[in-house]
Amino acid sequence: MSDSSINEIQKLIFVSFSEQTELSISDLERLWSLELQWMMPEEASLVIKKLIKSGWLVSENNLVSPVYLDKQSFPSLGWQPMLRIISSPPIFVSESVPSTVAIEDVKSEIVINVVQSEKISSSEKHPPDRSESNIPTLIRFIANKSEIDNREVVRRAQRKRRSLGPVTLWMSLALVAREQGLDMVEVSSLIEPA
Repeated sequence: MSDSSINEIQKLIFVSFSEQTELSISDLERLWSLELQWMMPEEASLVIKKLIKSGWLVSENNLVSPVYLDKQSFPSLGWQPMLRIISSPPIFVSESVPSTVAIEDVKSEIVINVVQSEKISSSEKHPPDRSESNIPTLIRFIANKSEIDNREVVRRAQRKRRSLGPVTLWMSLALVAREQGLDMVEVSSLIEPA
């Protein structure tokens, strides 16, 4: 098993599962084919099946999760997986990856971080975000004005949140509205009415 093949698979898994430790098969196919545009949907489906068969991913109840998540596999800017490598992945062998970290360890680490952040946020006194209550209205407005489905508006906003990092949903919705060429004065009046 070559190091470049293992490295390529680890990068693919890192990019796919760095925010969530499990995804539905359809969400993973959509991520690779439609959102990141790395491959065709049929190719994404084939790659997922091969990664499951070779032991890199575990499938249960139509959800997939990685067996191993290497936090050091952060890809360089503009990286794309090589389809010829990921479509014929090497068999996963725990000894082939340095200092193997089981996904259960990652899950427990995430739970610990969430509990700690909940303690921190509950002890801090932040005023409530008044804009949150206007999100459904904003979604309907964007959908009606741009003539796209409500779900598509939310999907685009969530995609922006994933790419931008810590940004509120209403802010990512405002970015979608701007992308659609909508009047930002109307959008801002819906976000926080006077």
